Amino acid sequence: MSTVTATAIPSQAASATASAVVVANGLHNPRDVQIQADGSVLVVEAGSGPATPCPPPAEVGRNRCLGFSGSLYRVAGSKKGRVVTGLPSEQINQNYGTSVLTRIGGPVQAEAAGDGTYRISYGLSGLPSDREALGAGSGPLGTLSTTEGKVLGDLAVHELEHNPDAGNPGTTEVFSNPWGFAKDGRDFLATDAGANDLIRIHPDGSTETVFAFPTNTRPTDNAALQAVPTGVVRGRDGAFYIADMSGMYQGLSRIWRYVPGSTPTVFATGLTDVIDLAVAPGGDLIALSYGSGPSTDPGPGTLTRINAHTGATTPIATDTPLTEPTGLAVNAKGDIYVTSNTLSTTDGELLKFPAT
Repeated sequence: MSTVTATAIPSQAASATASAVVVANGLHNPRDVQIQADGSVLVVEAGSGPATPCPPPAEVGRNRCLGFSGSLYRVAGSKKGRVVTGLPSEQINQNYGTSVLTRIGGPVQAEAAGDGTYRISYGLSGLPSDREALGAGSGPLGTLSTTEGKVLGDLAVHELEHNPDAGNPGTTEVFSNPWGFAKDGRDFLATDAGANDLIRIHPDGSTETVFAFPTNTRPTDNAALQAVPTGVVRGRDGAFYIADMSGMYQGLSRIWRYVPGSTPTVFATGLTDVIDLAVAPGGDLIALSYGSGPSTDPGPGTLTRINAHTGATTPIATDTPLTEPTGLAVNAKGDIYVTSNTLSTTDGELLKFPAT
């Protein structure tokens, strides 16, 4: 779910390899990063799950435990620290029979609402019944909600009731894992990486399927690869751009372009594991890849510039490794922010690649 040449101005050619500045460390499973209207930088921390150990399941299957260690971390000039704590954080222990994999889920992306509260999208990796089984306080998981407790849209319920990608090959499971979101007028557009769809959330909380992303095809054997849509951002042209990971297969990630009222189309291809997108000052897209290798060994993450007019891609090189990066933001000066080491409960980082 590493390397960056930083070019601050999209019209310029790539410059010398850049080194990162560590803006914050000691983060708890950091996820997305966003530049706020006041110029501050907001990082989401998925947390560390429960306060007490969560045991693995005795047999093949999952054991889930709920805690409240998720938080929002804000950097405003020289001031930095957690501005919201106590958010739901889930530990999932998956027993495969030969090994047990532990994952932390919870808040994924956040933005200031302008009234002192925040809007937050929460992952789930399951369905409403999984959420309910976790007990009191689990309600935000699988939703877009506010820090005041209001559910703006329930993507897990949408998946349970509609399962929009049911007709795609290789997508038989009813499964929700919300990821990114973006404002569209009074509505929100949200990606569900588990359900493989783009959902419109209306002001009254109702949800509508915008698009079920089609599976991709593995070239070696024509096997179906689920789309796994992740980052979504509004471009300077007013269209929305959505990344998909395409089963974490090398070179198959797609960037989709969506103009409200039309059907999304593929805008750029040839990338790997794209997990987030941002818009550079001149309008080009910056894409963050979670890894650069095969799904069995993703390796370091990468950054890529995507021409806003042609969809042509140019690697952005850096001598600072990106370890399981998940969040990306670019400020008005062209500084690039990335969350790295995001599968660490204690050593996550926010990196900054200064504009040149």
